[in-house]
Amino acid sequence: MNSQLQTSSPPPSSTLEYVGSPTLEALCHDLDLFINELTMSTNNNDISNDMKLFSSTNTNTTTQDIIPLELNQPLKKVEDLDIKEEQDNEKPSYSPMLETYTRFNDEANRNSTMTAIKEEYTVASLSVSHKAAINKPNNMLVSSSPPLSLSSSPRTTPTSPVSPSFMRVSSSNSTINTDDFNSGTSTMTNSDDVIFTTRSSSLNRATSSSSGKSIIIQVAPSSPRHRYHKQTHLFSNPTSPLAFEIKSTIDHELMEAPRHAFLSYMAHHLTTAVKSLNERRRIYCSAEYPLSFNGEEAIDLIRSFSPVGLSDTIYLDMAQSLMYCKPPLIAPIDSSEKSIRKNKFYANAIETYSLVGMDSSSIDTALQGIYTPLTRCYSMSCLPGQPGCYSVSCPNKVFSLNGYIFKKPSTTAAAAASLLSSSSHDTTLSRAWSATVSKEVLKSLPDDEIKRQEAIHEVIYTEDDYVRDLKILDIDFAKELLSSQCIEEHRKKEFHDKVLNNYEEILSIHDALYKDLRDYQATCQANHPNSVVDKIGHIFLRHVPRFMQAYLRYGPHVVLAEHYAKQEAETNMVFRHFIKARESLAQCRRLPFRHFIILPVTRLQRYCLLLGAVLKKTPEDDPDKSDLKDCMDAIRQVAEKVDEATVETKNTLRIYEVQQRIRYKPDDMTSQHILDLLWPGRRLLKEGVLMRKSHVVEAVDIHVFLFDHVLLMTKVKKSSTKQDDVEYVVSKRLIPIELLHVQDATEGFSIGMRTMSNNTASTTTMSMNNSNTSSAFGTSFPILFQHLGRHGADYVLYAENAASRLDWKEKMVQAKAMKEMAELHKQVFEIRTLSDTTFAGNNYPSSIHNHGKVTCTVPFTGPTGIRMIAVGTQQGVWMGIEGDTNTIRLALVLSDVQQIAVLEDHHIFLILSDKTLYAYALDPLIPKEYAQTQSAIKLTNTTDKPHQKIAQHISFFHSGTCNGRTIVIAMKKRGVDSNFRVLEPLCGDLRKPANSQKFLNKKSGLFQNKIPSWFKTYMEFYIGTESYAIQFLKARVVVICSRGFEIINLEALNMNRNLPDMSHPDFTFVVQRPDIRPLGMYRCRDHYLLCYDAFAFMVDVHGGLVKDAQIIEWEGMPQSVAFYYPYVIGFDSRFVEVRHVETAEMVQILAGNYMRCLQFVQHSIAPVIHGCMAHPFKPDFQYIFQLTGTFEPPLLK
Repeated sequence: MNSQLQTSSPPPSSTLEYVGSPTLEALCHDLDLFINELTMSTNNNDISNDMKLFSSTNTNTTTQDIIPLELNQPLKKVEDLDIKEEQDNEKPSYSPMLETYTRFNDEANRNSTMTAIKEEYTVASLSVSHKAAINKPNNMLVSSSPPLSLSSSPRTTPTSPVSPSFMRVSSSNSTINTDDFNSGTSTMTNSDDVIFTTRSSSLNRATSSSSGKSIIIQVAPSSPRHRYHKQTHLFSNPTSPLAFEIKSTIDHELMEAPRHAFLSYMAHHLTTAVKSLNERRRIYCSAEYPLSFNGEEAIDLIRSFSPVGLSDTIYLDMAQSLMYCKPPLIAPIDSSEKSIRKNKFYANAIETYSLVGMDSSSIDTALQGIYTPLTRCYSMSCLPGQPGCYSVSCPNKVFSLNGYIFKKPSTTAAAAASLLSSSSHDTTLSRAWSATVSKEVLKSLPDDEIKRQEAIHEVIYTEDDYVRDLKILDIDFAKELLSSQCIEEHRKKEFHDKVLNNYEEILSIHDALYKDLRDYQATCQANHPNSVVDKIGHIFLRHVPRFMQAYLRYGPHVVLAEHYAKQEAETNMVFRHFIKARESLAQCRRLPFRHFIILPVTRLQRYCLLLGAVLKKTPEDDPDKSDLKDCMDAIRQVAEKVDEATVETKNTLRIYEVQQRIRYKPDDMTSQHILDLLWPGRRLLKEGVLMRKSHVVEAVDIHVFLFDHVLLMTKVKKSSTKQDDVEYVVSKRLIPIELLHVQDATEGFSIGMRTMSNNTASTTTMSMNNSNTSSAFGTSFPILFQHLGRHGADYVLYAENAASRLDWKEKMVQAKAMKEMAELHKQVFEIRTLSDTTFAGNNYPSSIHNHGKVTCTVPFTGPTGIRMIAVGTQQGVWMGIEGDTNTIRLALVLSDVQQIAVLEDHHIFLILSDKTLYAYALDPLIPKEYAQTQSAIKLTNTTDKPHQKIAQHISFFHSGTCNGRTIVIAMKKRGVDSNFRVLEPLCGDLRKPANSQKFLNKKSGLFQNKIPSWFKTYMEFYIGTESYAIQFLKARVVVICSRGFEIINLEALNMNRNLPDMSHPDFTFVVQRPDIRPLGMYRCRDHYLLCYDAFAFMVDVHGGLVKDAQIIEWEGMPQSVAFYYPYVIGFDSRFVEVRHVETAEMVQILAGNYMRCLQFVQHSIAPVIHGCMAHPFKPDFQYIFQLTGTFEPPLLK
């Protein structure tokens, strides 16, 4: 039979040729095997006995650990297998379907085969175990056993039959020497001839073979005295990588698990790995959870200490088992919403977990369990990868976890609270409070209470979300920014503070708030049978007082923070990439950086809604209601303050945007200096489009910006650098607010009225009704902008409607008022009214108040000691009490009064009228009866008042004290020369009776009509140029002339000198301006201030230029100047300009029409400065005022 089998070959035409389906062919093959087994019934008992012998032989062996097979090694051959058997001469049956197979034909062959298989298992176990023990000493428990030997124990109990599928596959070119095989010296002509396989269907074998992996074991010889033969044994491919050697005893009583299957082993190694991980890196929750990690990191850590060759599914199940065990080792943190809601472990970077606090000593006692997929199957007949095992928990199968320790605990409210408070950003999951409690609890509570709990729960979990995002801002953006190189080191901290401000303070506040809410919620859920939170208002009351300071600093600054970040990203590519990388982090949930910056502002606004929902569902008698109301009031107040401050920062943001878009003309450096939009506190009050009409059918849109310090007129053009952007090109000279005057709007500022008064409003209303014009463009609403000063101009722009025009005017009044209020320290002078409606202008229709142009004033002290004032006009002299405009009466009728003065020590009133200088006794001029009628006043004439004519053809005069003498100097022009006559009074004090009797009363007799002269000529002198005025120094007289300033020594006329010295190179700037006119010279401590109508500068006592002193450049064109140390005042026709003499700073501007100086008298206490202008609200009247200093004058040397 053997020879037949050896020489036989399949016929050319097989009986299976008609079979076209591989599945049907496999089924037929299995059926043939089954038929063949039935024919071997006579041999089954022997085979069973052999298996029994094999099992009994293992009784005395030492138990071995389960060792995973090396699946990735190349095929190895079995050599020199030592066989001990008994020879039997039984012939195997024959089946026509098995002509290609050679059966074991006798008992000896079967016994030899069984011995080889038993030794193969033993030796392979020893070899692989020894190798694994060397490679992984920490993960495996290695033990060894001697080679199995066959015993001759009786065969009493039959064992499972050996499948006849232990077959030798024969090919046409392979032969076997049967005698040698039976004698234990079997040889093969081909090393691959004999293949042993476990029983499996043809279908399973085909499937396993398709994987390309086979388990081939090289077996060492059992004894050195045996001969070695080459033989290959093939076992079916396992479908699981968990292919382990089976260890057992005869009684199957003890089954030890490998060390790496213990949960305590996993817990120790995972804890160590997580600690090491958190020492190397930090994530956003590391501060609160020091042992935190995400799902991806957990899989990598578990893989590092687990057996090799496992799939990620096994590692995920291992992490899941550590989360489901009791007590759990792994728990999701607050922000891992999916893990908390679904109570599941996710192997991704979004879900974050933490190890539950458990020390190393308690792990062994707290965590007791075995992860069964890493152990062997308790079924002896189950081999790795072999299907059909009856064990439902067979570790050789690959399936989802089951078993006791893998059962998911029920998701109850108590269980959820024992882990962590629920928090979620997953909108697909229910975040309602009702989803966290049982149906029984919901049925036991009324609907109002359920709604209240829902509202409270929403407050808590949204607070959790808020804190989580603030931590992301802290860890992933703020701290990373400081440690990165995306911004230069010298400005990194400044940029960090500008963008992120005091976010850490807000994080601290709300982290503490959330922890209190969470702890109180957990306490209520643990103590209340229905898990009801009774109140939260008392917790908010502890933390809300800290909101005001923190949010007032952060909230308004958010809009600027966005601007800074956007601007940096536009110009800094590295920073732009840094932000993009941060935004792509899993924990950021694809949210932009802006979301985390503005989060505190949106959260603050939401508190009132959240707490309002709780308040609405809270019963009236609940004590939490009053706490909630107090919280809402406090938070609402914070929100209102933040909103108010945010308006200012939004205004600042707009200013920054305008600053980036402003374009100047190439030669306009002055505008760039004046604009200065980045000055702290700068404000934009209004912007809009006004129309400028240059021709009848042409109009140009002017984009006007009204800032708190300047008015800017621009033209809008498309940006040359950015698409869909514009540029503002400066079209007109910038107008400082101090020099801005708007008709029918800002007139009141000169007299201290910083709002549009009733008079202004009425004037504006009339102007709105009367100044509207009709043109080709329809009805126009003009606004007259006046830029005061020598560089200024008038601009007429047209508003869209009357309301827009009024709004522009109001905003301009507001701008000027803000400017003055912000610079109150610069309001060094104020206007004090001397007369407002007494003197009408020349165009006034009624002749009652029309007294001609006011030309001069002088203050004096009356007989009773009252301060009085005299006003000179073109029609006479008026007197009254100073400051009381109703007491002013006509004192003297004279035509063309040009100048008046009072000699206080002599009580003489000097008048220059029609170029004639008169001297009047002062007291007779003072009105006696303030109630006398106008007709009586008209009868008053010069013949009633004692006086003397002093000089004629006088252009101007000046009186005062010089070098201790009271003198009067009158100038008479002769050709191009100026002749000066110095007069000295002789009459003494005319109030004294003796002097009055001598110099005022006429005497009888032939020569008695002549009154003695009141003055004598002291001296005369002249200068050969045109002169404009005279001033007195302490011992010198200054003549202001076209050559400058002539210093006259009345005691030595030959010592006169001229200032400045035009030949000196320091005064080149004066020589280069031949059109300038000198106005005044004043002593300024150790120097002298020389004032011209274009500038003013300092000279020393020797006439040299003081180079350290600033040169004053007048903004206007003053016609006259006054001095009130440390300020010099220039009178332009449209405003009064106040300058600091030492710094040259323009301190104050007082605007008005037809402005002029009437009188400047330097008294020892305080100078007297009188002026006149058109009445602000009644332009037909002349408004007489006095400039009064609001500062304390410094003491002069």
